[in-house]
Amino acid sequence: MEQEKQIEIRKLTIPSILKATSYFLVIPIALFGIFTIFWSLFLLILEGPVGLVGLPIFLVGVILYGALYLGIMALVTLIYNLFAGKFGGVVMTIRDRD
Repeated sequence: MEQEKQIEIRKLTIPSILKATSYFLVIPIALFGIFTIFWSLFLLILEGPVGLVGLPIFLVGVILYGALYLGIMALVTLIYNLFAGKFGGVVMTIRDRD
Protein backbone atom coordinates (compact mmCIF):
# COMPACT_ATOMS: atom_id res chain seq x y z
CA MET A 1 0.00 0.00 0.00
CA GLU A 2 1.38 3.37 -0.98
CA GLN A 3 1.07 6.35 1.28
CA GLU A 4 1.92 9.88 0.34
CA LYS A 5 2.93 12.58 2.73
CA GLN A 6 4.23 16.07 2.25
CA ILE A 7 7.23 17.50 4.02
CA GLU A 8 8.43 21.07 4.05
CA ILE A 9 12.12 21.88 4.04
CA ARG A 10 12.48 24.97 6.20
CA LYS A 11 16.20 24.95 6.92
CA LEU A 12 19.29 23.83 5.04
CA THR A 13 22.75 23.45 6.51
CA ILE A 14 25.57 25.19 4.73
CA PRO A 15 28.02 22.22 4.90
CA SER A 16 25.53 19.84 3.34
CA ILE A 17 24.70 22.28 0.53
CA LEU A 18 28.38 22.98 -0.14
CA LYS A 19 29.13 19.25 -0.24
CA ALA A 20 26.24 18.55 -2.60
CA THR A 21 26.97 21.44 -4.93
CA SER A 22 30.71 20.76 -4.98
CA TYR A 23 29.91 17.61 -6.96
CA PHE A 24 28.78 19.92 -9.76
CA LEU A 25 32.19 21.62 -9.70
CA VAL A 26 33.93 18.48 -10.92
CA ILE A 27 32.75 18.71 -14.54
CA PRO A 28 33.58 22.40 -15.20
CA ILE A 29 36.95 22.10 -13.48
CA ALA A 30 37.81 18.97 -15.46
CA LEU A 31 36.82 20.66 -18.72
CA PHE A 32 38.75 23.77 -17.75
CA GLY A 33 41.79 21.61 -16.95
CA ILE A 34 41.64 19.73 -20.25
CA PHE A 35 41.29 23.01 -22.16
CA THR A 36 44.21 24.54 -20.23
CA ILE A 37 46.48 21.55 -20.82
CA PHE A 38 45.80 21.60 -24.57
CA TRP A 39 46.18 25.37 -24.64
CA SER A 40 49.51 25.12 -22.78
CA LEU A 41 50.78 22.41 -25.12
CA PHE A 42 49.74 24.46 -28.15
CA LEU A 43 51.53 27.53 -26.81
CA LEU A 44 54.53 25.45 -25.80
CA ILE A 45 54.87 24.22 -29.39
CA LEU A 46 54.42 27.69 -30.88
CA GLU A 47 56.12 29.98 -28.37
CA GLY A 48 58.36 27.73 -26.29
CA PRO A 49 58.44 28.20 -22.50
CA VAL A 50 55.69 30.84 -22.66
CA GLY A 51 53.25 27.95 -22.95
CA LEU A 52 53.95 26.96 -19.38
CA VAL A 53 52.20 30.13 -18.22
CA GLY A 54 48.89 28.34 -18.68
CA LEU A 55 49.44 25.89 -15.84
CA PRO A 56 49.49 28.49 -13.04
CA ILE A 57 46.51 30.18 -14.70
CA PHE A 58 44.66 26.88 -14.41
CA LEU A 59 45.40 26.63 -10.69
CA VAL A 60 44.37 30.23 -10.01
CA GLY A 61 41.25 29.76 -12.14
CA VAL A 62 40.23 26.62 -10.24
CA ILE A 63 40.70 28.32 -6.88
CA LEU A 64 38.81 31.46 -7.91
CA TYR A 65 36.00 29.53 -9.61
CA GLY A 66 35.60 27.17 -6.68
CA ALA A 67 35.69 29.94 -4.08
CA LEU A 68 33.21 32.07 -6.01
CA TYR A 69 30.85 29.15 -6.62
CA LEU A 70 30.92 27.90 -3.04
CA GLY A 71 30.62 31.43 -1.66
CA ILE A 72 27.54 32.12 -3.76
CA MET A 73 25.98 28.81 -2.70
CA ALA A 74 26.60 29.61 0.98
CA LEU A 75 24.93 33.01 0.48
CA VAL A 76 21.97 31.39 -1.30
CA THR A 77 21.61 28.92 1.58
CA LEU A 78 21.56 31.72 4.14
CA ILE A 79 18.95 33.64 2.13
CA TYR A 80 16.84 30.48 1.73
CA ASN A 81 16.95 29.84 5.48
CA LEU A 82 15.91 33.43 6.17
CA PHE A 83 12.94 33.43 3.81
CA ALA A 84 11.86 29.81 4.37
CA GLY A 85 11.41 30.54 8.06
CA LYS A 86 9.16 33.52 7.30
CA PHE A 87 7.26 32.46 4.16
CA GLY A 88 7.62 28.68 4.08
CA GLY A 89 10.07 26.41 2.36
CA VAL A 90 10.05 23.92 -0.45
CA VAL A 91 7.27 21.34 -0.09
CA MET A 92 8.04 17.80 -1.26
CA THR A 93 5.66 14.88 -1.66
CA ILE A 94 7.09 11.57 -0.49
CA ARG A 95 5.51 8.26 -1.37
CA ASP A 96 6.18 5.27 0.91
CA ARG A 97 6.27 1.93 -0.86
CA ASP A 98 6.09 -1.33 0.99
